[in-house]
Amino acid sequence: MNIFDRPTIKELLDAIIDSLDEEINSENFSNDKTLKFKIIFNVLGIVKREIKLSKKISEKLIERGSNLIKEKNFSIKKISEKIRNNEIHSEDQTLINFLYDLTEEKIKVDNPKYLEK
Repeated sequence: MNIFDRPTIKELLDAIIDSLDEEINSENFSNDKTLKFKIIFNVLGIVKREIKLSKKISEKLIERGSNLIKEKNFSIKKISEKIRNNEIHSEDQTLINFLYDLTEEKIKVDNPKYLEK
């Protein structure tokens, strides 16, 4: 359930992205603005993907991270401290798998095309 009226955040972002894409690809668009608008376009894409995926990714990785550090309240800072204090060894395969999956999930938000290569 959503208490907010339409347009939704997703609909607003889609409208902005579609509008920018149309403007950037038009024949009247000046070359000096193309790079700036492509950067804006990419940032909006990241925001859209983060809104869409962040809850699912966070729930999955927070649970795995909590199991890894053996604490209920997981954070990246806590895992860093445990590695630094040699409470978790950098060669630990569970840690390596967790960090690999964390990186992959972040790439899905930041630049999903990178994973297609």
